[in-house]
Amino acid sequence: MENGKLQQTLAGCIKLSGKTGQSGKVSKVKIWPGFTGQGRYFEFHSNLIPASIDFVRESLLCTSLCKDGYKIRTVEHLLSALEAKGIDNCRIQIQSLDSEDTEVEGLWDVENDNDGQQEGCVLRVISQF
Repeated sequence: MENGKLQQTLAGCIKLSGKTGQSGKVSKVKIWPGFTGQGRYFEFHSNLIPASIDFVRESLLCTSLCKDGYKIRTVEHLLSALEAKGIDNCRIQIQSLDSEDTEVEGLWDVENDNDGQQEGCVLRVISQF
């Protein structure tokens, strides 16, 4: 990085699944460690969408990233958590159970419940480059 700060990523993969907050559709999310300089980006139907201001589109009550006809909504929750934890590089793989979807929303609002079901994003373990 230009500022001399070491970049960080996750130590391993985080897997989540459940119903999304607004539409109620079922999605699966995997957050993978990334390499130095890759940044944070989303993968949806083999399309890569960088978590960059260049891909933000106007949305009602949420932040959306769009590229090549694909849209990911409510990314602000996860991206804020990644920033707060200092995660600079990761791949956020999203799988909708509807293979025809060109739009998906985030699954990041609630934490793990007591029976082990992961219904939200909790970031704990990181490693430095």
